Amino acid sequence: MSEVQNLLDFPPAPNLGVDGKLNPRKFSAASPEMKGQALFFGKAQCSTCHPAPYYTDNSMHNLQVERFFQPQMINGLMATAQGPIKTFPLRGVKDSPPYLHDGRLHTLEDTVEFFNLILELRLSESEKQSLVAFMQQL
Repeated sequence: MSEVQNLLDFPPAPNLGVDGKLNPRKFSAASPEMKGQALFFGKAQCSTCHPAPYYTDNSMHNLQVERFFQPQMINGLMATAQGPIKTFPLRGVKDSPPYLHDGRLHTLEDTVEFFNLILELRLSESEKQSLVAFMQQL
């Protein structure tokens, strides 16, 4: 699957600069998108595994989701301890639901909440909304 993904180009992201970050001429510093970008590269720790410009590190990470989930069927698959999974590129993420490698997260809002819990980030509702607004620009 990753070999096929490597063949595909990312969809256009007209609001990103050549560095993969938001073009500051298109957003005010107080916009939710710019606040979300600051969170993405700061408090939310997203860029640890999803660095710009492609928003992936092409590495494997173990999120230890079994800490928060009981084994259950999701989309016809048994969700249990997952072990390491490859970091998904976030470029074009708004156009590729469902999320996580097994489709257990249906929206970007679900995804932000998932990582808020897994990483124990303690994000406020407005911070979560700003992160989603930023990811919709990728």
